[in-house]
Amino acid sequence: MSKRSFLRDHDSTSPAYFDGNSGQWFTRADLASRVAVSAEQLTFRQKALGFIFARNDSDSLVAYLGAIEAGHAVVMLDAELDGGFKSRLISRFEPDFIVEPAKPIWRSREPGRHFIHPDLTLLISTSGSTGSPKLVRLSWRNLESNARSINEVLSIGEHDRAIITAPIFNGYGLSVIHTHLLAGGSFVLTRDRIVSHSFWDTVRDSQCNSIGGTPYFYQVLDRLDLDSLNVPRLVKFIQIGGRLPENLARKYHAAAVRRGGTFHIMYGQAEATARISGLPSELLPEAARSIGFALPGGRLSVDDEGELLYEGPNVMMGYASSPRDFGEGNLLHGKLSTGDLGYVDQRGLFYITGRKARFVKLFGWRISLDDVEEMLSDAGPVAAVNEQDRIIVYCEHVDARFSERVQTVAARLRVHQSGFEVRAIGTIPRLANGKTDYHSLTLDPVAR
Repeated sequence: MSKRSFLRDHDSTSPAYFDGNSGQWFTRADLASRVAVSAEQLTFRQKALGFIFARNDSDSLVAYLGAIEAGHAVVMLDAELDGGFKSRLISRFEPDFIVEPAKPIWRSREPGRHFIHPDLTLLISTSGSTGSPKLVRLSWRNLESNARSINEVLSIGEHDRAIITAPIFNGYGLSVIHTHLLAGGSFVLTRDRIVSHSFWDTVRDSQCNSIGGTPYFYQVLDRLDLDSLNVPRLVKFIQIGGRLPENLARKYHAAAVRRGGTFHIMYGQAEATARISGLPSELLPEAARSIGFALPGGRLSVDDEGELLYEGPNVMMGYASSPRDFGEGNLLHGKLSTGDLGYVDQRGLFYITGRKARFVKLFGWRISLDDVEEMLSDAGPVAAVNEQDRIIVYCEHVDARFSERVQTVAARLRVHQSGFEVRAIGTIPRLANGKTDYHSLTLDPVAR
């Protein structure tokens, strides 16, 4: 195995992953063999840039692991990305090879046309669902150090088996792969949606004991009703992404305890590979609003303006928006301004109060749009945006009771209810990582 491999130091006969799409198990030896073949197919004279348009299946997994084992830099993208976006990304970055589902590998006739920094390993679009040309540049050290820190905090080991609920072209989905391979555990891939019966059949049949996702995932799970899904082996629950409403944090902590398991709240960003902090499960439910402590090897702090700052070996090298950025070294030197506002309590626990850009000033009061969403979260999926100094609240289930709730929130925030407008929406748009797509909500309705 090359240095850049997560398949080291464990029994080669133990299970690595289950492909729910084909119903096939693969041992670590099976996976290592397929990855070696993939790496061999990607032999270039020098370090190359690859685009992998990925789905949650074996072929995409093997292509990704093979490319990084071969020492290349890989851009992970959504296989279902709009054709126009695909073409524009390919034209902008000029990859040396492209891997797409059910297609032969495309190789450039002029490989190595760009200088690529030796440390550059993975690039992730800051908006995986739209193919934003702003890419997060990650090194092998970023990937491995973050995986080891996550494993330590979550006590992931050989008996852990996680169902992957996120696309593997984003940071969270990949982090589940990295952590479980590194720890000797296993994971499950499926292209089925979490609302489908087949998804939960796969969870049950493959005997998963771990699951995680964004706040949106837990909102969906709440509607599905965990106890009715007949997945008794699920005992480890992880929440990542934005702030989870406190009522859901308490609910799923209680559910995990009833099952003899644990619920973990984590916070992270793609710019820090995947995850930055974690809340020890023993501090729940009392500290349900907290994002916990920085992961081992990292450090969180709050600056004079209330912004959370992070330092650690998992902080990205920088962004890339053109081919010339591939040759840049580590521009951030392990330091990241998160863009999140928050505070730290006397115990050293950190809390997020909102995004720097997610505030609006109404009638002289500075209001967090994230706080508005949390106050209304028990009504179902909601999203709050600023539109010409008014708070527009989108909700999938608008009725007279919800409008009354908005009026109550306005009174609680000490602003006139004319500062709010309620709009019904069939489905709140989501990015590929499950977070609300606020940009789509701020578009003109005709354009949207």
